[in-house]
Amino acid sequence: MSTTLTQTSPAIADSSTKTDHIGTLKQKWQQFSLGDRHAATLAIMAIVAACVIVLMLWSTGQGYSPLYGDQENVETAHIIEVLDAEGMSYRLDPTSGLVLVPEDKLGQARMLLAARGVKAKVPSGMESLESSAIGTSQFMEQAKYRYSLEGELSRTIMALKAVKTARVHLAIPKKTLFIRQQPELPTASVMLDLYAGQHLKPEQITSIANLVAGSVTGMTSEQVQIVDQEGNHLSAELNANRSITKAQDKQLEYTQELEQTLINRASSMLLPILGQDNFQVQIAAKVNFNEVEETREAIDPQTVVVQENQTTNQSNGDMALGIPGALSNQPPTANPPAANASTNLNQQQSRQFEVGRSVTHTRYQQMQLESLSIAVLLNNQAAGKTGWTQPQLDQISNMVQGAIGYTATRGDQFSISSFNFAPVKVVEFEPLPWWQGESYQAYLRYFIGAILGLGMIVFVLRPLVQHLVRTVDHSNKDLQAESELALLSSANETNEALPNQQNDAVMSLDNNKAKNSWSSNLSLPAPGSPLTVQMDHLSLLATQEPARVAEVISHWISERDNEPVNQQA
Repeated sequence: MSTTLTQTSPAIADSSTKTDHIGTLKQKWQQFSLGDRHAATLAIMAIVAACVIVLMLWSTGQGYSPLYGDQENVETAHIIEVLDAEGMSYRLDPTSGLVLVPEDKLGQARMLLAARGVKAKVPSGMESLESSAIGTSQFMEQAKYRYSLEGELSRTIMALKAVKTARVHLAIPKKTLFIRQQPELPTASVMLDLYAGQHLKPEQITSIANLVAGSVTGMTSEQVQIVDQEGNHLSAELNANRSITKAQDKQLEYTQELEQTLINRASSMLLPILGQDNFQVQIAAKVNFNEVEETREAIDPQTVVVQENQTTNQSNGDMALGIPGALSNQPPTANPPAANASTNLNQQQSRQFEVGRSVTHTRYQQMQLESLSIAVLLNNQAAGKTGWTQPQLDQISNMVQGAIGYTATRGDQFSISSFNFAPVKVVEFEPLPWWQGESYQAYLRYFIGAILGLGMIVFVLRPLVQHLVRTVDHSNKDLQAESELALLSSANETNEALPNQQNDAVMSLDNNKAKNSWSSNLSLPAPGSPLTVQMDHLSLLATQEPARVAEVISHWISERDNEPVNQQA
């Protein structure tokens, strides 16, 4: 008998070794009272339930879309009231305050709100003119038209990305019948409410001013004043520097385009020879944007006779002298005088000369290239071990100069150098891990939710149910233990009469120990089993269920103590 018990002891030790950790946890768990067990179970259930709820909210939080955009001014309180009345789920964005609804119910929610009369608040436009009555005065018609025009302009300005809301005020003077009186020009004021962190560029401010000015007859962009919600006068500086800024921008743009064109020409010549990333070309162009007009008059030193006039008068003959009619009364002279010679000469000559001259009016080109400064940098590694020789550098210089139109007489400068280029580190973009992909994240959320739900069922609900069932069956197990102890008294009487049955019972007990060492519900030995078999069974039961055996024995001892008292009574 002792040999049989010695052979069964190692089996029990091996089974207890395998279940050492589980047994330790069970013993610690059994040391708690019943109330502590319930409290711990409820705490674990609460933690798991909170994790599941947080995971569900996280997994479904990305499936919400804004009901209306930022530019649509809709009453949020009215939207929430309608959604609450219809029982539709929604959320409020903590940063922007937008109402978010599930993506699959976005269309349904918009149709529902439209049916309930929830619309975006926008300035009224030309539709306000439809309610005009027949007896409306001319003043009211003009006021309504101006108000409608202001609303239409506000809607148009609100379409810009950075503008949240806008208000436009127009001041249109009355037309006068007096022609000599100088008419007043219309003016406009624009109030802009920009989104947080948004600013308008000068081009956008100019566009708004031109938009308003083009909608009113006789208005120019200088008569439009633009102010933001912080009181900044956006159009003041723009009107002062508009012409200067435009001219400077055009000049800078033209210079950059010219330089880039020349760089592309030089690069296209060097690329087939040197290859990519083996050269650098930079060109600085000096352009004269002055507008010059010149008028020049030139005189030809060689004169030309254009007209000549000449006049000549000549007269020859004797002149008559003495007293007329008295020649016969005069005595003849002794020596008569010589005859008087009469001569008259008049000569006039006129010449007109024309001087050759030319008048030249020259208007020079406004964007005139004055000079170029070219710098070429070559990589020594592209030339091999010998490096660049001077003939090679001269050939490259001539080639580049011819490509960009180098002119030495104009004052152009050219330089070429060669150095070792620093190695370029190639940045390799690492692909995102598979678990960061958008498609995998959706499946990951569902997988984590399923794992948490399964863990809650296995580690929380299942132990709780087992604990409740074990508490209900506690009384039944006590009765079963009492019946097992009652068999000890009957075993003494049949111990000597059944020697063969003892061996069979011992073998069956060994099998039960090997197979059911982990189970707490051991089958009872056969009726009439020897005392040693029953003792082995009780020792095995005490090893695996010490609390139950101690409780049964204490109950049995208490009943033994009460029997003498009852007999004396």
